[in-house]
Amino acid sequence: MILQSLNELYGRLAADPSYGIAPPGFSPQKISFRVVLNSDGTLFEFQDARLSEQGATPRPVQMLVPGGAKPPGAGINPCFLWDNQTYLLGRKPEDKPPEFAPRRFEAFRDKHLSIKAEINDPEFDAVCIFLSSWNPDDLQNHPILKEVGTGFGIFQIRGSLKPTHEANKVKRWWISQQTDQSDDEEVTSGQCLITGETVPIARLHPKIKRVTGSQAAGASIVSFNENAYESFGKTQSYNAPVGESVAFQYGTALNALLDGPQSSKHRIRIGDTTTVFWTEKATILEDCFATIFSSGSQETESQDQTQRERIGRLLGAIRSGGDFKDFDDSSTPFHILGLAPNAARLSIRFYYRSTVGDLLARLHDHQQALSIVREYEQPKGKRPADPEFPAIWQILRETSRDTDDTPPLLGGALTRAIIQGTPYPEGLFAAIIGRIRADRTVNYLRAATLKAIFTRNHHHTITTMLNPQNTDPAYLLGRLFAALEKTQDDALGGLNAGLRDRFYGSASATPAAVFPKLLRTYQHHLSKLNGGAKTLRDKLVQEILSGISSEGFPKQFPLREQGIFAIGYYHQRKDFFTRKDPTSTNESQD
Repeated sequence: MILQSLNELYGRLAADPSYGIAPPGFSPQKISFRVVLNSDGTLFEFQDARLSEQGATPRPVQMLVPGGAKPPGAGINPCFLWDNQTYLLGRKPEDKPPEFAPRRFEAFRDKHLSIKAEINDPEFDAVCIFLSSWNPDDLQNHPILKEVGTGFGIFQIRGSLKPTHEANKVKRWWISQQTDQSDDEEVTSGQCLITGETVPIARLHPKIKRVTGSQAAGASIVSFNENAYESFGKTQSYNAPVGESVAFQYGTALNALLDGPQSSKHRIRIGDTTTVFWTEKATILEDCFATIFSSGSQETESQDQTQRERIGRLLGAIRSGGDFKDFDDSSTPFHILGLAPNAARLSIRFYYRSTVGDLLARLHDHQQALSIVREYEQPKGKRPADPEFPAIWQILRETSRDTDDTPPLLGGALTRAIIQGTPYPEGLFAAIIGRIRADRTVNYLRAATLKAIFTRNHHHTITTMLNPQNTDPAYLLGRLFAALEKTQDDALGGLNAGLRDRFYGSASATPAAVFPKLLRTYQHHLSKLNGGAKTLRDKLVQEILSGISSEGFPKQFPLREQGIFAIGYYHQRKDFFTRKDPTSTNESQD
């Protein structure tokens, strides 16, 4: 299903010039330098081809070149009219033996000289003359080559507007080679698993690039490198027969989503998983999905006004759960694919196929489950407002001290729960509680995540704001702890280690051992408050205590009750710092 969908996507992307899809026999590569030659084959200069932007590191320019990606490994594999400096010019890498560079330069040179007469093009002849006369010892006379580093280079004739590999005769010759099988190459035909047609079968599947953590040269979705994985006498990818044209098309389409000019709107990172998504025809959701999932409701300055308006309208529709027909055809199929590195291969963490309408409905359900009063509804100094639509990475960030410590499977499980409407991973709940106990902080994202898990997984009704009618003992004790903490703050001012720093973990897990002591110190703190503030605070504490069982404080709270405790604490803490209506009977503070 995955390869079939990508194969069908190729036709749509190839028809859109903005994707820069490569035709068969070509591939997009990042070019760092040009070898500019005179028409007689003598060297004119080496040019830096990288793009330079003010204040930024120069970056290679992407260009279509003959052939596929540079194959990895120790073998000698020269490309056609493009390659790195070792093949093009004979530069020896510092960590290689003396014979490493000469052998590769000779292979590159001999490959081109052997087809000189066959191509019979003046520009190609000039390249062959240069290769025949070039001395690698002259590299030291051209410091620009050290600046461009290990990037790829191409040839271009002085005065020509196009590189040599785009010369008409050269390009026609290369295309003709793609349709002719060489005599020494065995062609294996069979039934393609994707199309069902009997066609030449690809010996190797394409390399997929820009999956975070995978090899720089790319990794395969399908490959066989051990005899134990083979059967019926078939070797390599003949065990999973896919036609050559289909292999090219699905590989090109996936690489365009991951590494093409439009990759920013098709790929995001979730934990250690590189996630790509697409719709079967161009849609507004496809254009906005990356922003919603990777940036939440935080819009970047780089977005133009039209894009910001589209995102705002889409988020508004998701919030209200209204009719999405104003945006896209709700029946348009939507695909989302999660890829993670696994040695020289890629692991499929998740794949989900749905429709635009169903996905938007799932996003609405997710947003409603997360909905809770925000700690910072407006920016405060350098701190941005809390996102109403938090991104997945923002939720995962709250599960560990460092993003690299996030459980690798948690991101995929959370994504699957959001887009399929299934229960959230329980491991997410345990991780959030663990972080709260470790740093004693109940912030907006943690409270919202706990609420979402209770709402969806356990059908537990939790209001978005403080609920004085909630008589759950854990919720009441969370509120009580917030009230005792606020009383200490009001009485003594800012402390290096207050109640939350010293007692939150034990109060949320073993309340009977902690709260009697806290209530004794509370009386001391209460006595330092003045007039109406003292009366209102004591009234609040007594109202909370009246809802607790006459049997006293519970001896122990399991993990579930610790989550309720955290939400009660967050609700009450937020209520203290929310401006009240003047007619309210509760305490009013800025």
